[in-house]
Amino acid sequence: MNIAIIDDIASDAEQLKRIITSYFENRQIPTEIRYFSSAEAFFDDYRPGNFQILFLDIYMDGITGMEAARRIRNQSDDCILVFVTTSSEFAVESYDVNAAYYLLKPFQPEKLCQILDSFRLKEALHARYIEIISDRVPVRVPLHSILYADTFRNAVCLHTDAGPLRSYLTFHKFEDQIRDCHNFLSCYRGCMVNMDRIQEATDDGFLLDNGETVQIRKRGSASIRKAYLQYLFSSGEGKSLP
Repeated sequence: MNIAIIDDIASDAEQLKRIITSYFENRQIPTEIRYFSSAEAFFDDYRPGNFQILFLDIYMDGITGMEAARRIRNQSDDCILVFVTTSSEFAVESYDVNAAYYLLKPFQPEKLCQILDSFRLKEALHARYIEIISDRVPVRVPLHSILYADTFRNAVCLHTDAGPLRSYLTFHKFEDQIRDCHNFLSCYRGCMVNMDRIQEATDDGFLLDNGETVQIRKRGSASIRKAYLQYLFSSGEGKSLP
């Protein structure tokens, strides 16, 4: 997950960075945090999509946080915006730029952790990736783009939104890379499905959101379906089993 802090008061930014760093380290989620002392410095480096979360101070010399937020939204960037400020004066106006939160200084770690909790799992998933060698080329594959993975002629085949990617690593090593990703479920030996990509559970298996169906083994099918149902309950999805 890539996070930017834009604040012209370095001490405030450092305090915010410490809290955020501690939060994600405790949850073992890889995170890169970058600090910018002005909106101008940020836009010199900015490209739409290269940050998932932006912490913006509203009161800054030059381009203000509110002006920066409008500019970001005008570029169709759907990143999460969190305003940080000493006053609630712009709280109503923050809705105009679809700001997710309005955080008052001085920062309260408990409040900030509650904010991070509200989108941590989803954003962390989209930020994570695995590294493989496919056709002798190193490739970073975002986890959210993987529909399912199976074995193919002594190789692992990742079925992704961009098409299949084959890599000559063992399936066991692939499982090791995603071991702490609770959204992947084993359907049968040598096949794991991304439960976030399941559209519907059928009598034969799982219908994915790209129209493909992944079969599940007959022996133990009840436990597989139970695991999927438990995941639905924990993630709050509105899907159901037949």
